[in-house]
Amino acid sequence: MLGFGKKQVKEGDYVFATIDEGSYSKVVLGYVNFAEMDRIKVTGIYIKPIGLLDRARSGRITQRQQEVLRSPTPDNIIHIIIDRVEYGIFDDYLKPNSAIVRISAKRYSEIETWVRDGYPELFSILLSPIDPRREEARQIFMEKYNSIYDSEFKQTVSAVARQLRIL
Repeated sequence: MLGFGKKQVKEGDYVFATIDEGSYSKVVLGYVNFAEMDRIKVTGIYIKPIGLLDRARSGRITQRQQEVLRSPTPDNIIHIIIDRVEYGIFDDYLKPNSAIVRISAKRYSEIETWVRDGYPELFSILLSPIDPRREEARQIFMEKYNSIYDSEFKQTVSAVARQLRIL
């Protein structure tokens, strides 16, 4: 087992971790394959907040978004995943000084499904006041929304869409 403060991460846990990339932090979500001494191997996905980075470069970012960009957590990741992201497979070791938090398998599944199903891009288009693809994105969103079979995930998508006045 690997100790991080009072909580210990062990093989079989799902984790939310961040990797400092300078002006932002990349998010890693995954399953712990190996945890011993000062090494932890995680298999899952990484998320790079492309949309927020573009806003930061153009100077159109709020203080809250800047904070999320530097220090994402499981509680504020929604600010990242309602905008464009780059994601991919992560299967590597994390440094012991990385911010690592245990999360439930359900939480991991929701975030991973959200990203893999393309919701960040859809929300980015839907929230843009000038994107000509808004109507098409709305139709795609409604088709995706109506085909969600997991009731809890559907509630999550619905809550976010209602909060953003998309539904």
